Formats: sequence, C-alpha cells, structure tokens
Amino acid sequence: MTAMPFDQEVVDGALRLVVELARALVEGADGVSVSLRRHGRLSTVAASDQIILEMDADQYSTGEGPCVDASVLGQRFHAESLDLETRWPAFTPQARGLGINAILSSPLKAFEEPVGALNIYSRTPQAFDAKAQAAAAVFAKKASVILSDAGTGMRDTQMAYRYQDALRSRKSITLATGVLMEREGVDEDEAFTDLLRLSLYQGSPLRKQAEAMVRSARRPPLEQEAGPDE
Repeated sequence: MTAMPFDQEVVDGALRLVVELARALVEGADGVSVSLRRHGRLSTVAASDQIILEMDADQYSTGEGPCVDASVLGQRFHAESLDLETRWPAFTPQARGLGINAILSSPLKAFEEPVGALNIYSRTPQAFDAKAQAAAAVFAKKASVILSDAGTGMRDTQMAYRYQDALRSRKSITLATGVLMEREGVDEDEAFTDLLRLSLYQGSPLRKQAEAMVRSARRPPLEQEAGPDE
C-alpha cells in the first residue's frame, strides 16, 4: 500500500485529524496547523481556525518565523514569549497583533528530510512546558510517519525504485504461494496463510520467507546432485 503515494486528499485528511488531536491534547494550545513544502513552497494543509491560517500566511509572506525555520532546518523552534522574541522581527509584531504570544513549531520529516512543520500556537506566554513539548513531539512524529508512508518529498527516481521493489515483493509472495499450493495440495488462501504463519513463527519478513521458499523449490534433488559413483 505504501509503494505509491497516497491520494493527497487522504493525506491532508489524516493531517487534519492530527491537528484536531493536538489542539485538544497539547496543554496550552489555542490553535494548531500543519505546514508542508509542496511544489517548492510552503503552504498550510490543515489548520484549526482562520487566525491560525493567517499566522502561517504571515510567516510565508515575511519569509521568517518558527514555522519556516522548523520546515527548512528540520529543528524544533520554541518562542516562549513573543514579547521577548527577537529572532523574527518582521513576523513577531504581526503575530502579537493577532493575539498570539507563544509558538511551538516541530519539524515534520519524510525519509529523514524536513518537509514541513507542526505548529502549535497559544495566547498565553510560556504556555508550553516540558510535558506539552513532549506531546507535540509525539504528534509531529506521527505526522511524519504519515508523510513518509505517502512518499512525500520523494524524487521520481526514488518513487520508481520503491514501486519496483514493491512489485518484486509481490512477485516473490505469489511464487511462494504457488509452491505451497503444489507441495501441500491446498488452495491459494490456505497457502498464503501458511506462508504468513511461517514468517511470523520464524520472525522473518514475509518477502524474505517467500524468497527462501522459492529458492528451495528450485534446488535440485539430492540424487541429481550426487556423483556417478553413488
């Protein structure tokens, strides 16, 4: 299922769920968004409300802010109090004007490369304690898994390789299922179940178990390998 990228609407829907959960469960959060780099530019694909959309847009337009830095540098950026913040002089006054006083932006990664950020906003200075930061990291990690599974940020060559690898896995499993059907006299469903059970019992990936099964079927019988003296 992960050999090809998911439908973009499906991915965005999953990220909206992450936003809703983070908004409800990260203590101090008054708004949450997900920013992603698509087609070479950052955009917001999920946001809890219109003010949060404006917060992200102000960062894109000024080219600065925790959201931008986390997305580009792949590091967490925490603005504990915007009244004391000096890192983003063009963006900070606009954020304060919208009533935001603290921001926590956690990087989102696909295949270890930064592709966006999970942004959590609060109207209260110093709203995000260690517990809130840990919770944000968990949500960012889950969102990163979604993006990695969807192939976000993959180049065409990487996607082609992943697709070919998936086809090879499917071919090996199909061949191994056929071997078991012939060897055990069972139908396709039973053969696949047996192959899966063997994989779980031996603690090996299904593809490797299938490849081993195919190799065993191709190995010549011992009497054919024996020398003429025997």
